[in-house]
Amino acid sequence: MHADRPLVAMEAEHGVLGALMHEPDLCEEIGAFLDSADFSCDDNGMLYAMILACHSKKARPDSITLSEIRPELPSGQYTIVYASEIMQNVPSTANGKQYARIVIERARARKLYEAGQRLMELAGQRGSIPAQIAQAQALVLELNAHDETPDVVLLKDALAPVVDEMDARFNGKTDIGLKFGLPDLDSIIRGLRPGNLAIIAGRPGTGKTVLGVGLADQIAIRNKGSALIFSLEMGQAELAKRSLAAMSGVSQDRIESGEALKSGDDIASITAAVNIMSGADVRICDKPALTFARICSIARFEHRARPLDVIVIDYLGLIAPEQNSRFQNRNQELGAISRGLKALAKELGIPVVALAQLNRGIESRADSKPKMSDLRDSGEIEQDADMIIMAHRDMANEQGQNGITEIDVVKCRHAKPG
Repeated sequence: MHADRPLVAMEAEHGVLGALMHEPDLCEEIGAFLDSADFSCDDNGMLYAMILACHSKKARPDSITLSEIRPELPSGQYTIVYASEIMQNVPSTANGKQYARIVIERARARKLYEAGQRLMELAGQRGSIPAQIAQAQALVLELNAHDETPDVVLLKDALAPVVDEMDARFNGKTDIGLKFGLPDLDSIIRGLRPGNLAIIAGRPGTGKTVLGVGLADQIAIRNKGSALIFSLEMGQAELAKRSLAAMSGVSQDRIESGEALKSGDDIASITAAVNIMSGADVRICDKPALTFARICSIARFEHRARPLDVIVIDYLGLIAPEQNSRFQNRNQELGAISRGLKALAKELGIPVVALAQLNRGIESRADSKPKMSDLRDSGEIEQDADMIIMAHRDMANEQGQNGITEIDVVKCRHAKPG
């Protein structure tokens, strides 16, 4: 094996440790981006953690103070001896930050090497190839996720986008996030923001799919954006039929029965809608029983091919459990999925909208209006979501019988619920 880059840079590791002992003020700067896990051996990682601890207690991290924290390092070596040797061998602190970057680079190279080993192991194991490919993609994308952004930013840097947003509002731009196209709902939620996870929950037949798919259509068809819909319940033809009905204003029954073709007005409306829709970037994945890993890899692939503005998943309960899942019950698995969706929204920088079923229990209650606790199988979804919208059709009154859906925003991180 020809190697141009050794996986361990021991001189750089010692260089960082020495620089920090000579010039403790570097701790703040280097501590912000270098982790003790980035060192190749436990002794160096432990010493680094001790140096940072010493500095945070305002003590000078030299070999004596360090050996008081812990006299021996994990290998059994005496702290006082090891630290003294490093201090002697590293006379200058000038390149401390450069050394720290080399340590991180090598740590990443080791992760890459480990991922390569795991890919080779995966290839040799029995199992379904599509599932293994999804696992392999997740492995490699995980490497990508730990990017160069610092763990901590200054408040003044975080303020910049807030000021820009205020400026945009002042100059008449009100669209901060994506809109559903329903004025009352949009005035409450003030737009779906990038990186948000929104949950639309309801019992079957309350119009949650209409709301979710309507959002995708609104963004892609009316605003020339791009949307990806994972339709785990409904086939693509059924979904397209619903969109056509919504866009043309011709009822689904008339489209299904062919009645619409008897009316000139209907034909004109449908033709106009088809013309508008054929130019829209709405992508539909209607493969049933997709696992969460597969959904992520499809979403990332689509987003890379042509950036998306929103992802809609219909619906959470139909995401298939991973084979050899480590979760004891469906509850925990759905919690992991909702955390994963939130992470995906942040990673791609777009909102993800997931539809969810509500428990049956609400149908037998006197007050059938849904609450947050009615979300099926999960308290975790409540925590992970930035926004939860309940769709409810009250069959006890005339409005509900006429197909009118009440929409209740029960949670919204950036606006008042209502």
